[in-house]
Amino acid sequence: MRLPVNLQYLYKSMTPRYPKWQPGDPKHRIFFPEFWMRIMRPQENRPLRPNVVRFECHIEMTKNDIKQYLEKIYKIETLDVTTIIQQGKENRHPITSEIIDPDPDKKFAYVFLKNETFDYPDLWRGKMPSDELLRDERRMVSATSKQNAQLIHRPGISNWFR
Repeated sequence: MRLPVNLQYLYKSMTPRYPKWQPGDPKHRIFFPEFWMRIMRPQENRPLRPNVVRFECHIEMTKNDIKQYLEKIYKIETLDVTTIIQQGKENRHPITSEIIDPDPDKKFAYVFLKNETFDYPDLWRGKMPSDELLRDERRMVSATSKQNAQLIHRPGISNWFR
């Protein structure tokens, strides 16, 4: 679903340019910048220690920004912040192999907590959909993908004409 520009999710919208802070510079007086952080579960094959939390954050956030964001707003004491930038996937055209629409890069932050541990909440306890609904959903998706696979070799014809 596409929302109007003024109602888009914060992590999908553009943010204004934010000057990078360097040691020795005066403080930037921005009280609540349009940065965002989203907590992420650890990957299944890479479990984290109990005092480490994984976030996906805005690409322009620095380690210092992340640390201050958590300490000043949420009062969370942090020992260290490690950031990793993951390159976005390159989507290629199935026939011509040209890059069509590359996904944007993502930045992940691993925050080491000082005196706390973090347990991920179980949000879906007792709220899982029934097996019949899941089966119907899978059947619909497979039917759509089969139909799209048949139409892939018609590159010059628009969708409404097919």
